[in-house]
Amino acid sequence: MGVIPDLRAFARFLAGNPAEADDLVQDTVVRALNAYEHFDLKTNIKAWTFTILRNIRINSYRKRRFEELDEATMATMSARANQEDSLELKEVLRALETLPAAQREVITLVRASGLSYEEAAEIMGCKLGTIKSRVNRADAALRAALGSDFRAPRPSSRNASEAAELSL
Repeated sequence: MGVIPDLRAFARFLAGNPAEADDLVQDTVVRALNAYEHFDLKTNIKAWTFTILRNIRINSYRKRRFEELDEATMATMSARANQEDSLELKEVLRALETLPAAQREVITLVRASGLSYEEAAEIMGCKLGTIKSRVNRADAALRAALGSDFRAPRPSSRNASEAAELSL
């Protein structure tokens, strides 16, 4: 039960709609409880449930591709920004949307959900090096998209030594 808040956060990111995210989490919990006898107690339950959630989302997305959408359904699929969101968060989310899907997913798992690289690799079904590479590329793309004024640049060793000399 302790993993549910993390599942909800990941589901909200994937779905973009709180109601759909809650449905995803509910389906995930039901499937996890039904398949609990297959869970290996020596493995990570958080990664296991995240994998279930991700697979449910992928399967539902595949099913929807073939369904015709009416205007009412289309309106419920888009989530409007919450007025209480900070401007910085909005900027980060906008920049995050420009990333390829694999990079968006891995940066959400590792940076936002706090999973380790190993757990993210297990969830996404790829090698550890691939995860590290995707996170590195996603971080660089976000820094480039957000610009230098979003976060103060780190001083290089040359700039730091110049600043030290000037202060003397």
